[in-house]
Amino acid sequence: MGQRLETEVIVIGGGMTGAGVLRDLSLRGIKAILIEQQDLGHGTSTRNHGLLHSGARYAVRDEEAAIESYRENLILKRTIPGSIEQTGGLFVKVPEDEDGYLQKWLISCENLGIPVEEIPVAQALQQEPFLTKEAQAVYRVPDGAVDCFTMVVDVVADAVKHGAKALTYHEVVEVLTEQNRVRGVRVRDVFTGEEKEISASLVVNAAGPWGAKIAQLAGIPLKMINNKGMLAIFSHRINKQVINRLRMPGDADIFVPAHNVTIFGTTGINVEDPNDFSLNRQELEGMLAEGKKLIPKINDLRLIRAFSGSRPLYQESNVADASGRNVTRGVALIDHHTRDGMDGLVTITGGKLTTFRFMAEKTVDLICEKLGVRAKCTTDQEMVPHRKADEFFKEVDMAPAAKQKLFHWAGTKAKKIESSLKEKNSNVVVCECEQVTWAEIESVLPEEGRFHLGDIRRRTRLGMGPCQGTFCNHRAAALAVEKGKTTIEEAEWALHHAVFERKKGMDVVATGETAKQLQLMETIYKVSLGFVEGDYQHV
Repeated sequence: MGQRLETEVIVIGGGMTGAGVLRDLSLRGIKAILIEQQDLGHGTSTRNHGLLHSGARYAVRDEEAAIESYRENLILKRTIPGSIEQTGGLFVKVPEDEDGYLQKWLISCENLGIPVEEIPVAQALQQEPFLTKEAQAVYRVPDGAVDCFTMVVDVVADAVKHGAKALTYHEVVEVLTEQNRVRGVRVRDVFTGEEKEISASLVVNAAGPWGAKIAQLAGIPLKMINNKGMLAIFSHRINKQVINRLRMPGDADIFVPAHNVTIFGTTGINVEDPNDFSLNRQELEGMLAEGKKLIPKINDLRLIRAFSGSRPLYQESNVADASGRNVTRGVALIDHHTRDGMDGLVTITGGKLTTFRFMAEKTVDLICEKLGVRAKCTTDQEMVPHRKADEFFKEVDMAPAAKQKLFHWAGTKAKKIESSLKEKNSNVVVCECEQVTWAEIESVLPEEGRFHLGDIRRRTRLGMGPCQGTFCNHRAAALAVEKGKTTIEEAEWALHHAVFERKKGMDVVATGETAKQLQLMETIYKVSLGFVEGDYQHV
């Protein structure tokens, strides 16, 4: 038997919902440990378009989800400003869209209190040059863009600052029960195989698409719909504001600006396996054909990669819906003592990225009731320490573009990075596309655990640019070995894994310049570095 740990609450799932629950618990003074099978945000929370919903998308079909989205939109802009860009959004009616829906939508938005402003089409075209000139009506709403990568990391960091713990790369292998009560979990380190037993008064299942598996480990049936959506990334930012089709939610009708790129999507296909991140060229071509109605020159724009992730949709009924579009995006909080006679287990699922804080509040309210704790939620008021580092880097010799980018990505690591940048060679730019320095990479390396280029990417944007890590992944790995931060074996593992993941996303969009980039990547890694085809596998 390995290490034994004890806490009050165990939170399973290191996505935004689990992160929100962990932070809420810590702010209310409740001891908690978060368990995540891979890295923070590895699942659904960073496999989406990063849209901060105004609620307008769901105003007609799902009023509850629309109300929750608009309320949380305002709260998150105030409490986590460092991970949100207040872009605003446009809803655009094109000739193919139903005339009758427009009036229904306007009435619904007004009834729900979602602010909508009609703007002249000519003004919209001036603001968004790629928008179709066939637009018949344009309305502005308070949508925004979320940096999912920084948000989940910052929320967990704030929870840890307030006394919580987070175990990444630990998989739940057993839910420990005793006389119809969950008393803890057994977890396994996915790298070392070492097992730990963690006991707690209560376990929160916030595992998203993997939630049904966790419930099954406790001997409880949980009907989840894993609705996989595909998204694509353009090589540059083609729109200043979020652009939505003014119709019932469907495929390929959202363009979200994200830093210096645009994310386009999405589709909806139900899949059995939550680990199904497969990509399909035919699906992409269907998206582009639909997206052309909003952005006519879409086929002339360079795509650098595609990706997919599953939405965890909860539905009690057995009515099939292959697209998942008719399943509510509302929140599902399940007390398994009430529903299944199993005490000590709560599941929180459904919802949206935008509503994660509210989902956490509802969950922790129930936990407090069960534990007899009197403490109010304060996450709607207390700000997450945000990513504004203007007071740092004044004396650092760096290119303006690199310094500007660093202001956002430094976050709580700002002082550490500033100190490192003054050392010899620490300000060397490892990733030209995203202007990532060695100092930034060094600041996010774990004190314990395996060297992982994907984890570095999620915290610094290493390899997220047009070359998709062709040049910077092996540079980062080599520097880490040179500076004694990892072993040759670990660096080689990390490099193989990173190349596989980047190649998978590029393959499906590989035409034109991206096809040439992919050929260059394969030439460098196969010819110059000696990789073989069998190395391109998930390791």
